[in-house]
Amino acid sequence: MADTIPVTVLTGFLGAGKTTLLNRWLAEYPRGDVAVVVNEHGEAGIDGELLAARVRTLVEITGGCVCCTTQNDLVRTLGELAFRQPPFTRIFVETSGAASPAGVLRAIARAQTEPPLVLDGVVTVVDATRSSVLEEHELAVEQVGYADVIVLTRADACDAEALSRAEHAVALWNGAAVICGAARGELTGAEGDTLLALLGRRQADLPSPRPVPATPASHAYESVSLQLDGEVCGERFAEFVETELGRFAGRLLRTKGILAVEGVEARMILQGVADLVELTFGDVWGDARPTSRLVVVGFGLDRHALTEAFARCAAPAVAPSSPP
Repeated sequence: MADTIPVTVLTGFLGAGKTTLLNRWLAEYPRGDVAVVVNEHGEAGIDGELLAARVRTLVEITGGCVCCTTQNDLVRTLGELAFRQPPFTRIFVETSGAASPAGVLRAIARAQTEPPLVLDGVVTVVDATRSSVLEEHELAVEQVGYADVIVLTRADACDAEALSRAEHAVALWNGAAVICGAARGELTGAEGDTLLALLGRRQADLPSPRPVPATPASHAYESVSLQLDGEVCGERFAEFVETELGRFAGRLLRTKGILAVEGVEARMILQGVADLVELTFGDVWGDARPTSRLVVVGFGLDRHALTEAFARCAAPAVAPSSPP
């Protein structure tokens, strides 16, 4: 029996191109290996019919968003899928364009299954030709804020300048996500990029802090990028997570960091979704210059306080030894 079953959440605003992208990714799997849960806001399902040819097990949840109205249906469905034999290698959950990812993640956490379900990543789809939706809809910003990976669809319909504007628009709200383009379901980024490659990159990639303007008054969400040259003290950073990030409990969407911890040879990778934080080890620093970076995405954040508190995590400088 599998140790865990990964669950990948595919979200994005109405008409962003989620189903086209998922249909392409399903082609990479044998037909019986994965299950798909599709949420339609209305009573009649349409996306499921488009995906049915690619997957043997497809469940449609209609009549409301799985983030709230039909969340219990999603919990029950995930539980049933987890017990199928042979076990699925992956479960995709495609949300309604009107759904908040928060409720979907709560449903995954609530599903008591054996083998356990593990959130493998949140992929948010944004139409590169309509990135202005982030200026108009708080929900679209929230969907971007939760993302591990952001896919800019219809990249082929944009010139270089328009695509750059779309990349900047999503990076403004989530500095921790891997960003790539897609055209008709095909990724247009690095050659050979697949869904698994994108999810793998999120374990190691963390963009350098970008200059971020003040949060527009129309949105409460923001992305705060922090950087510290050199190592952090493990005890001080643990206190930072417990005390400083703890101040914003209930207001965090994503937290991601790559840290150089005093006395630890390997990179420490921090992945946080909502108020849950996971720490794993990455590659050793070797000859690379140790640098600690952290991105916090949420709402009602205190950028100045977080910056000062993160700076206090620096490991104390070691005084040079005196000559004998």
